Amino acid sequence: MKSTKYILFILLIAFIGSAIYVAVQPNDISFSKTKTFDAPQEVVYNYINNLNNWGTWVPWKKTSTSDSILNTKDYTWLHDNAIGRITTTEVSKPSQIHQKIVFPEYPVSQLNWEIDSVSAKTSTVTFGMASKNIPFKKKAYYAFFGTLEDELAPKFETSLNQLDSLISASMKVYSITINGITNHSGSYYLYKTTSCKLANLQDKIQAIKPELTEYVIENNIPMAGFPFVLYNKLDTENDAVIFSYCIPTTTQVITTEPDILTGLLPSFRTLKTTLKGDYDHLDKAWKKTFEHLETNGIEKSNENLMLETYVTNPKYKINPADWITEIYVAIGNETDSIPLDLRNLKLPLEDDNDTL
Repeated sequence: MKSTKYILFILLIAFIGSAIYVAVQPNDISFSKTKTFDAPQEVVYNYINNLNNWGTWVPWKKTSTSDSILNTKDYTWLHDNAIGRITTTEVSKPSQIHQKIVFPEYPVSQLNWEIDSVSAKTSTVTFGMASKNIPFKKKAYYAFFGTLEDELAPKFETSLNQLDSLISASMKVYSITINGITNHSGSYYLYKTTSCKLANLQDKIQAIKPELTEYVIENNIPMAGFPFVLYNKLDTENDAVIFSYCIPTTTQVITTEPDILTGLLPSFRTLKTTLKGDYDHLDKAWKKTFEHLETNGIEKSNENLMLETYVTNPKYKINPADWITEIYVAIGNETDSIPLDLRNLKLPLEDDNDTL
């Protein structure tokens, strides 16, 4: 009898001690993981803030017994007949996203995203979780079997790695569409001509673009369309290209700058191709354009007039997958009106073996 009382007393002491141990455990839990992404801040923000992108990388996806249900405000999933829900509660574009996560038998928690710009092409992403006023039952579980951080922090790290890969892949998506034969209306244009190595073409275009753009803005010159590049000469043997960066204008403009000139692009019949995606894919778009010409027996004009029109300004569309570029190749014999200064120019892909 005494031994029984002693055992009960010991158990009571152990219970009280355990209760005290649990009671003094923190009422709040918070943790986070950080990773540097190879993507601009705004691209990362837009991807994460779109809950339709969540189904393939979230930490809870692997424990889900059914496909996720998505809408514009909530991400929900089903596990063992219990519904979990993540709701976006507050955003501050392009750096912060705050969400609430609710799952049966778990404390209501906050998910916090901090997205910081490191450079034009990289950003750091911090994915954190915080729970307050944790119930005694859960504190007891965490005290003896591991905390929520022990369980989820490794999954957060894995999810950030998956998210980085998915965003990088989304930036590489592109499509090429042969729009068919149409008419280009032509216009007057201001242009600046320069040359560079083929590999440096896009960098050179971006370098000279501001000078011409600023000239147009400072002089209040009305634009008649999107900027374009007119190719003057492609020398594959010497890895060189001569091109003009052009801005169409509503009227003829007599410039005051010696290296900014005025030209006239007449209307012409053309095969049009549209690239949606990074400029890195322009060579594929040119190749597909000329394959279409050859396959369908469409002859280029004798003057080989070819240009690229940049419909999208990367300053406002950060994701390269959203950039739109139109390619125009003059065709047929209806080119008598092309001015002399555009005739007999060796332009991209003039020879069948040339590639842009």
